[in-house]
This record gives sequence, structure tokens and C-alpha cells, in this order.
Amino acid sequence: MAQCLRSVFLQDFDSFEVIVLSDASLGKDEKGRNGRKITKHVLKECKKIRKENGLAKISVRFIEHRENMGLVEVRRSLIFYAQGKYISYIDSDDVMVQGALKTLYETAENQSADIVQGHSTAGNFDASGNFIPADKNIYSNITIGSVCGHGIQKNWLTNGSIAGVLWAKLYKRALLEKAFESIPHIECNMAEDFLISFFTTFYAEKYVGIENPVYQYRAQSGMSSKRKIDSLKKIRMVCSTASVFAVISQSEELKTLDENEVNCVRRFSTYYLKDNIKQLQDNVIPELKNIAHEILCEYWGESFVNRVEASMKKQ
Repeated sequence: MAQCLRSVFLQDFDSFEVIVLSDASLGKDEKGRNGRKITKHVLKECKKIRKENGLAKISVRFIEHRENMGLVEVRRSLIFYAQGKYISYIDSDDVMVQGALKTLYETAENQSADIVQGHSTAGNFDASGNFIPADKNIYSNITIGSVCGHGIQKNWLTNGSIAGVLWAKLYKRALLEKAFESIPHIECNMAEDFLISFFTTFYAEKYVGIENPVYQYRAQSGMSSKRKIDSLKKIRMVCSTASVFAVISQSEELKTLDENEVNCVRRFSTYYLKDNIKQLQDNVIPELKNIAHEILCEYWGESFVNRVEASMKKQ
């Protein structure tokens, strides 16, 4: 987290605020510091560096949810607390490349874009803090140049030429507010980027992809990584993926899409259900296997789960 914050606090840009949001996290670093203390320590360190380099002071706020609300509501809260014209998301274990904010902002202003996307690189950091790119650069699809209107959603949903992640992008705040008007309050900890991307690409009028590297993504460190699932809460966190497709399937926006686009949404729902099934099979402790399957059926629907499980056995 400290590395992530430094990469943001030291951006060579003079007009931005930083909102750090903890979703009731109990996590601490190797020094026993929680998120608030880490933020305070790194900010003190970076204030001095910014001053030495002639950079303006930045506003930093630490917000904490009283209880875990899930990643969709984290994204919503950040929009609520933000005051700027544009918003850029960063996950706490990733890094923003130097100069990223300035480049994204200038592109958005100069080209009147609702979404600006830069290049991202997947990898990991060694013991010395050096970034080592992964062999496969996942989640990095980008369309260089501008795309307008419904072509934005087509490039993301059907062509796969725009990555369905929120990071490495700058969004016009008004676009995110419009998107969240269509998203009810839900508890969801996985596939939230797909849900938000569905509505942002639907309502965006102009997207611009640029060659500049802006983001370093720490591969396999999030919820989808292989971790032991040893509680009902963790099982439900995985299965909450179904909420994403429940919202989309009931939306007015989906009704305006053509048959091919609707089928793409269905294929993605099947893909995510398969991922849920595999996670539960591989990671749930033996004594919770049966209840895990019951919860999976509760979220996704028993007939859908049975159908997908049957197809997986044939493969």
C-alpha cells in the first residue's frame, strides 16, 4: 500500500486530490500499521519531496467504511467523496507510473474525452521494489485513438479491444455518476469492473486510448487469486459475482443491445460462473464443500449451475 500511495502522491501534477478508502479492512503491514497510519506516514514523507521539487500541496483524505460493503460500493463512495471533474481509480497493491495523471488529464481536456485509457503492464515487484513484467500482459487491451458512441461498448464487450478494468483510465466524473444511477446498492466483491464498465461504455460519448504507459498491475494478488476459502463469508464473497449479471439482466440498457451483444453478456456470465465453480472446487476447505455448492446455487440459480457444471465435465 505504501508503494502505491507514493506513486500517486508524487505525481508531477499540481491539481488533484487523493481519496484513500478502506472498506472496513483489518489488514496491517509488516510494521503493524493499518491503512490510516500508512497513509499518514507516506503523506508526511511525500510532502517534503513535493516541496523540494516545487510541486504544489495535495489534498489527501482517508475514508473508512464502518462495515465491509463490497467493491461496487467502494467505487460508489469514492465518486461521492470526490470533488474533481475527473476520477482515476488505483488498487492499493498497484502502482501509477510517473507522469500518468498529467498525461491522462491533458488528453481528456484536449480531446474532450469521457474515458482516457493508457497502457498498463502486469507483473510483480522484487524484494528491492523493482517491477518485473509478467510473461503475459493480462488486462491490457487498448484501442489507440478515439472511439465514439456505441462503438465504445462494442469495442469493450464484443471485440475485446478495450480492457474491462477501471484502472489505467481517467473517467469524467459525470459519466461515472450517470453509470451508477443504473446500479443499485449491492454487495459485490468480484467482477465489479465488468458491471461498471457495462454502464460507463454504454453512456460514454468519446473514448481515447493513448500509447503512454500509466499503470503497473500486480498480477494475481486480489480476490481471484488462489487463497483458502474457510468461511461462509468468503464463499459468499466469491458467489456475489452473480449480482453483477442480475443487475445487468434487469437493466433497461440491456434491452437496447442487439442479439450478438446480449449473447456476449451471456457468455461472460457463463465464464464468471465457471470461474466461481473452479474457485470453490479448488479452494474451499473440505468441511464446507457441500454448503458452498448450495450457496453457489442460491446466487446463480440451480439450473444454471447444473447446466454449466455438466458442460465443464464434458470438456
